[in-house]
Amino acid sequence: MSDAEPEPGGMPDSPQQHPEPAPPNRSMVWSVLLASVALAVFFPAAETAAWVLSPPTRRLVDYESMIDVLPAVGVAVVIAMWIFVFWSLIGSFLNVVVYRLPLGESVVHGGSRCPRCSSPITWHNNLPVVGWLRLNGRCRSCALPIAARYPVIESICAGLGTAVYCRELLSGGANLPVRTPDFLHGGALRLFPNPSADLIGLYLYHCGSLCVLLVWGLVAWDGRRLPIRSAAVVLLVAAGLPILFPALHPLHLGWQPGGTANAFTTDRLLQGLGVSFVGGLAGMLCGIFLQRLLGRLLRGDAAGRSGLPLRPPETLGLGLTLVGIVFGWQAMLGAVVLLLVACLVQMLVWSAVMDWPSVPTELMLVGATFLHLCVWRQLTTSLDPWWPGASPTLACLAPAVAMVLAVSLALVAITPASRQPPSLRAAALDHPSDEPE
Repeated sequence: MSDAEPEPGGMPDSPQQHPEPAPPNRSMVWSVLLASVALAVFFPAAETAAWVLSPPTRRLVDYESMIDVLPAVGVAVVIAMWIFVFWSLIGSFLNVVVYRLPLGESVVHGGSRCPRCSSPITWHNNLPVVGWLRLNGRCRSCALPIAARYPVIESICAGLGTAVYCRELLSGGANLPVRTPDFLHGGALRLFPNPSADLIGLYLYHCGSLCVLLVWGLVAWDGRRLPIRSAAVVLLVAAGLPILFPALHPLHLGWQPGGTANAFTTDRLLQGLGVSFVGGLAGMLCGIFLQRLLGRLLRGDAAGRSGLPLRPPETLGLGLTLVGIVFGWQAMLGAVVLLLVACLVQMLVWSAVMDWPSVPTELMLVGATFLHLCVWRQLTTSLDPWWPGASPTLACLAPAVAMVLAVSLALVAITPASRQPPSLRAAALDHPSDEPE
């Protein structure tokens, strides 16, 4: 838990006026926590199931029975639990950032406090997820409810960080395209990370970008304005790190120069600065295009009910710029395809389920980027040349164009344009009806 946040879509009129939150929803918190744990263990469980169903002919480690590996399994579980707790702490910090950043407050100084009575929250009551559950979602001082969003974000962040740990570090980078994994799995359960230094850097670089995208998505969920200065600093740092460490970009631009006298400098310029610049520029252009497209299509009431399935994007361009800088233009384009698929699913579910909430595209970008990261190598190898990879062709643009058309047609179908001429609509806005609502 941490500071207070306004209800999604608005802010309180003053620091002393807070909207009354809903009663504590313990079942939702437990559901999200269990789902995050399931996400964290999905890849090790899937690999173990594949190993059991189809045992390899050669073992990396010889053992007589499964009992011999139980101590190693126990240590591996402890390590994974520690990673889960660590990222839940990061999620608690992200709650602070989401609330304080739009207000221009310091995200470092000042302890957590109750959103209603401003009483300080002690450290043992501020433990991620556990503190909220121990207090039953209420302040110990005033007994007023504290929003369930805090433990939900902590659980989601913990699940994402641990899942990337299992998928990227434990596999030796088997999800990364082009890059040779640190070791090959020969049949023994992969329990302990044995990564090289560049893989550790890749893990932290990718998880950091996911955390930033999560913060920006939550700010959009709250209907607040993201400070441009802080976003610019994040983009500059994300673009500067690959110049110092070119290995942070496993996928090149898709073009390699011939022989050069100074390969070290060329590596830093092309693999570091070049990938970041081209990826960031492509992400910014795609983001601006999608913002204008969705902004025009998201209008009025949809499907005969109030509201819209998607919130008009405001900072999607910044998010795609960051994705392009961190992962390159190929991965950015792949994430756009998955984002549009998620938008299409969201529209279909929203049209069918009456109480389904409207979700900002900035928040859906987090899930699309995470999914693309986990299956990056598999997409570039199995869907080549239709998916952008190490040797992209014009065919890789087809999935993105197809999904743009599909989402556009779906939005046109559920949000029909008003038959009233523009002049009459403008007059209706200037002279609203006097009838009570």
